[in-house]
Amino acid sequence: MAIIADKQYNLVDYAKQFDPSGQELAIAEVLSQSNEMIGDALVTESSLDSGHEYAVRTGIPEGTWRRAYQGIEPAKATTKVVVESYGTLSAYSVVDKLVAEKGGNVDAVRTGQSRAIIAGMSASMASNLIYGNAGATPERFTGLAARYNELSGAESSRNVINAGGSTNGQNSSIYLVVWDTDKVFTFFPKGSKAGIQRVDYGLVNHVDASGNEFPAYKEYFEWKLGLAVQDWRYAGRICNIDVTSVPSTLIDDMCDLEERIQSLSLGKPVWYMNRTVKAALRKLTTNRSNIQYTPDQITSRPLMTFNEIPVHICDAIRDDENVVA
Repeated sequence: MAIIADKQYNLVDYAKQFDPSGQELAIAEVLSQSNEMIGDALVTESSLDSGHEYAVRTGIPEGTWRRAYQGIEPAKATTKVVVESYGTLSAYSVVDKLVAEKGGNVDAVRTGQSRAIIAGMSASMASNLIYGNAGATPERFTGLAARYNELSGAESSRNVINAGGSTNGQNSSIYLVVWDTDKVFTFFPKGSKAGIQRVDYGLVNHVDASGNEFPAYKEYFEWKLGLAVQDWRYAGRICNIDVTSVPSTLIDDMCDLEERIQSLSLGKPVWYMNRTVKAALRKLTTNRSNIQYTPDQITSRPLMTFNEIPVHICDAIRDDENVVA
């Protein structure tokens, strides 16, 4: 199946394209199911083997008000080139032969172990999508918190709203992201199978911590992913949310952030918050018309939306953030 240029893909969509065997697709599905942000994020193949390069517009020509017989000055948009890095997350699955063969269903035991490891990788990647900082940890990529971490002084400060918490170590944040492949998106290395690799070594001799060998079934998992914020105007953060007493003004802050986003219609907007803040929001929004619960399917649990924008849980967002100044 060919890649359709104007279609937007998430991780599962890309795995379907690149993986006719279904091996990487199965991993992508578990990664996406384990964390809503991973399932939401649009993904694209990077322009470089080592990262993703794109141009950011830094100036837009305003045109010239012209009178008769008066010339027009040449004008052009100005841009700067940015290269984003990706991170490589790896894990081994090792199941002792005695454990794997107990009960007579080796594949089921190995699959259960692998799914747990992949789910853990999904949680780690989601954490980096929020808190990663390539400046402090070069092996990782920079996440959303580091890009929206100042109340003033930075371009992105326009899209950072202070919820009023003033005590270090007891705050959380909410993010609003408009996913789109020329605004905010994730990427995988050029030429790879959606950035996902699985190697099954089968039954091998594995070495324990003491240097002794034992027979085990072994697999290796590798996931390469990066985050690009090509246009900071399409994401934002409500920070300093005191989790010990979530303020009633949080609803107003969410409305304010929506208006600061450049456009909510040019992409896929999603709210992200942890369970503590979402529970508080549910209590604050009782009987309010801008909060809706719509079932995805007849038998499914209703999905929460705020002003028709999906509200998704992101467990990676912590309750112990320091004050953003």
